[in-house]
Amino acid sequence: MHGESGQAFQVTGDNCHVDPLRGTTVAWEGRILLPPGHETGSYLCNCYSEHGVGFAARLRGRFAIALHDPSANEVLLARDAGGTVPLYYANAADGRLVFGSRIEEVLSRTGPASLNPAALIDFLTFFWTLEGETFFRGVQLLPAATVYRGGRLDNFFPFEHRPESRSEDAWCEAIVDTLRTVLREGTVPEAACHLSGGIDSSLMVVMLTALNKRAPQSFVAKFPKYEAYDESPYAQMVAESVGSELNRTVVEPSLFPHALYELLKAIEEPKCHPPVFPRYLLEDAASKKGCVQMVTGRGADELFTGYDSHLRASLDDHRKRRTQFDAELRGRVLRPEFIRAADYEPEAAYDALYDTCRGGTTLERVLALDARTLLANWLVIDYKMGARFGIESVAPFMDRRVMDLALRIPIEVKCPDDRPKALLKRAAEPLLPHEVIHRKKVGFRTPMGEMFREGLEGFVREMLGPGDSSYWDVFEPAGVSALVEEHFAGTRNLGWQLWALLCCRAWFDLYIDGKAARA
Repeated sequence: MHGESGQAFQVTGDNCHVDPLRGTTVAWEGRILLPPGHETGSYLCNCYSEHGVGFAARLRGRFAIALHDPSANEVLLARDAGGTVPLYYANAADGRLVFGSRIEEVLSRTGPASLNPAALIDFLTFFWTLEGETFFRGVQLLPAATVYRGGRLDNFFPFEHRPESRSEDAWCEAIVDTLRTVLREGTVPEAACHLSGGIDSSLMVVMLTALNKRAPQSFVAKFPKYEAYDESPYAQMVAESVGSELNRTVVEPSLFPHALYELLKAIEEPKCHPPVFPRYLLEDAASKKGCVQMVTGRGADELFTGYDSHLRASLDDHRKRRTQFDAELRGRVLRPEFIRAADYEPEAAYDALYDTCRGGTTLERVLALDARTLLANWLVIDYKMGARFGIESVAPFMDRRVMDLALRIPIEVKCPDDRPKALLKRAAEPLLPHEVIHRKKVGFRTPMGEMFREGLEGFVREMLGPGDSSYWDVFEPAGVSALVEEHFAGTRNLGWQLWALLCCRAWFDLYIDGKAARA
C-alpha cells in the first residue's frame, strides 16, 4: 500500500475500496478480523462513518490503514495496537502527505534518500532508533496504536498497566484461553512456527498442534560449532513432544556476505541485531518449504518480563545493558565534525522517552520503554522479512486482546521476587516439557564475533577499510580500523560492534551511494 494526498487522493495497492455513497477511500495492509459476512473495505468505511477518528480503536487484527474522507478533506493513517504492520509517512516539498508500508514507496515520491544523523547515532548506541525515527531524513514510522490526522498523532492503546485482582490460576487460564482464541482467528491451518525451544515459541507450536489436530512445521537455527548459542536440542524436544517436523538451518559464516545486503534490502534500515542474520536464513528456508504464514512468540518478553534487564530494574542499568557504543566508543568511530553537527545525545533522548512511559513501578515503565523501542523495531523487521519471502508474520502475543490481558496482570504477579516470566511459565507448565520451562533463557543470540573470525576476516577488512563511499564522510577510518584490529587480535569480542559498522556500510552502499551489492 502506498499513496499521497494533495489536490487529489491517490492510493495504490491490491487492498483498496471506495465507498460509493460517501466517496470515502480506504486502503490497508495486513489481516483485519471481521464479523461474519462482511467485506474488509466496506466494513472499514462503515466503521469510520460511525465512529470517526476513533474507528481504528474498534478494529481487531494486524493492520496499517490509510483513509481519505472527502467531506472533511482529510487523510487518516492508522496502525494496529501491537504495531505489527509498518506504515511510513513524509511531507513532500509541495505539501503533499506521502505514505507507504515500505520506505522506498515514500522516497519514490519525496526525492533522493539522505541520512538522519540522530537515527544513526541511536542505532550505534542501542541498535534501534527512538519512536518514529528512521534512517531517512524526513521519513517517519507511525507508532503502534496511533492515528495520524492533520499532523497530530493520537494513541488509542497506551502500553500501561491497569492491574486487577485475580488468583494466579485465573490469570493462567485467561492467558491460555486468550492465546487459543487469537491463534484460532488469526492463523491458517498451514501455519508454521519459528521454534527456538524457549517458552514463547514452544507454546505457539503446542497450541497450534491442538488447534489444527496436527503439528505445524517448525524452523530453528543451528550453530553446530558454537554450542553455547545452539538452542536446537530444546527445539527438538518440543517438536518431538507434538510430532512436528523440525527444519534445522545451519548458520554458516560463508552465507553472511550475501545475506547482509539482501536482508538490508528487505528491511531497508540497518536497525537490526545480529540475530537478523539467522532469521533471514530461516525465512528463506521456510519459503522454500512452501510456508505462507509463520507464527512467532514475539512480544512475550515485553509483556511478561523476559529479559535480564527486567531484574531489579533501574533506568541506568537498563540503559547500560542496551548500550553497544557508549559515548567514548562513538567518539572513536564517528568523525568529530559529524558528531558536532548532529548535536545529539542518545542517552538523554533515551531518558526523555522513559519519562513519557506510563507505569506505577520502574519495571512497568521499563517494559513500556522496551515495547516502544526494541519490540517495535523487531516487529517491523519480522513483517518486512516475511514479506521479502512471501510469508505472513504472525505474533499472537501482540494481538490487542493478549496485550490488554497482560497489562491488567499486576507486575508482582508476573515477576514475583524477580523471577522473570514466572506467571507465564506457570500457565505453560501443563503444556510444555519440564526442561523447556525451567531451562536458562538463551534468547535468539548469534555468535557474530566468532563467525567473523571463522573465514570472514577478509570480508570484514574489505568492507571496513578505506574506500570510495559516503560512509567515510560519517565514520572515522582510524577509529573503525582500530576496532577491527582489536577484534581480530582477540583482545576483545567486538562482534556486535563490527556487525553495526558493517550494516551501516552496506546501507550507505545501497541507499546513499546507490551501489549494487558486492556479494
